[in-house]
Amino acid sequence: MFNTCVVELDRLNIVGYLNLDLELLLKINLFAVGEKLRLLSIAVAVVFAVSGNRVSAGMELQRVDGTVVDLDEYRGDGQWLLVMFWAVNCHICEEQKPEISLFHEKHRNDDAKVLGVALDGMDKIDLIKSNIERHKTSFPSLVGNIAIVASHYKNLTEESLRGTPTYLLFNPEGELVGNNPGPLRIQALEEFIASKSE
Repeated sequence: MFNTCVVELDRLNIVGYLNLDLELLLKINLFAVGEKLRLLSIAVAVVFAVSGNRVSAGMELQRVDGTVVDLDEYRGDGQWLLVMFWAVNCHICEEQKPEISLFHEKHRNDDAKVLGVALDGMDKIDLIKSNIERHKTSFPSLVGNIAIVASHYKNLTEESLRGTPTYLLFNPEGELVGNNPGPLRIQALEEFIASKSE
C-alpha cells in the first residue's frame, strides 16, 4: 500500500513521512518521552501526485498579463525543466541571466528548457516587465508571491527558500531531482543532465 516510508531520527524527535497510494502525505511527529513515544501531532496535507514520486508543486503563479497558471503546467512534458527564481533587485540574478538564456536557447528545441519566476509579486509588475525587456532573456518568466512560493518550495524540497537566485530542476517525467540556492554553474548542470540521459 505504501510507495515510500522514510523515518528520520533527530535527537529525541522522530519524524516519519508516509507517501500513500491514495495521494495523501501524512507527516507524523513523534516525541520521545523516556521510554514511551507520545503522538504530538498529525498534519495531513493532500498532494495531487500524478504518479510515483512526482508530487504536485501546486505553485500558483501568474503570467505578466495576470493569467493564473500552475508550475505543474510546465513540467513533465518530456524535457528537463530548470526553474530560476529571481528578483528585480538581485544583482547575481542579472549576472546569471545571460548564461541561463544561452542554456535555454541551446536546449529548448531538444532536451531542456528554462522557466523564470520573478518573486516580486504582481504589485511590482511594471518593474518586472521592464527588467525582462532590458535583459532580453530568451526564457519565459512568470510572477510569484514570495510567501506562497517559499511555502511550496519548502514542501517540495524540505528546505527553506533562502533568496535569489534559486533553482529547481525537474526531470523529463516532472520529478524534482535537484535544487540549487545561489549561482548555478551551467557546465555542471549540462553534465548532470547528460549523466542522467545516458
